[in-house]
Amino acid sequence: MEEMVPVVDENNNIVEIVPRSFMRKNKLPHRASYIVLSDGNGRYYIEKRTMIKDYCPGMLDACVGGVVQDGEDDIVESAKRELAEELGVTTDLKYLGWKKLQSRPETFTYAGVFYGEYQGELKMQESEVDDVLMLTAEEVLERSAEFTPDSLIVFKYLLDNPDLIK
Repeated sequence: MEEMVPVVDENNNIVEIVPRSFMRKNKLPHRASYIVLSDGNGRYYIEKRTMIKDYCPGMLDACVGGVVQDGEDDIVESAKRELAEELGVTTDLKYLGWKKLQSRPETFTYAGVFYGEYQGELKMQESEVDDVLMLTAEEVLERSAEFTPDSLIVFKYLLDNPDLIK
């Protein structure tokens, strides 16, 4: 059965629930979790997306996360689910609030932004993650053309606001 996702308005209020494929096809505004995950030593976990992803296949992702599903009323639980699914990681996350992302002119996403630190083994979800790179902030910025635009907006937002993660 296809995943159902909430569509939101300009104020992040849910206006309807639609199949994920319909949301993607029609570029409808929605919610998603974005987790900037660091090793605590200046390097970040960067995912290489699989080629079967419905958004930006094969690109690098500066954030772990994904689309909020229908019934996920708590963005923190959604983020923890995504982190466990994609990387097999359980760690404390600092919730930094909602940020409206306008990475494409025709739509927007409400991002539940998080920061976490982790050192340990990964168990990548084969259908979503091809590889994980450990890059410094400088390396991410140097390779910005390889990244999903929305994840780069969130990553830069945290770099520009370091007090948020203290």
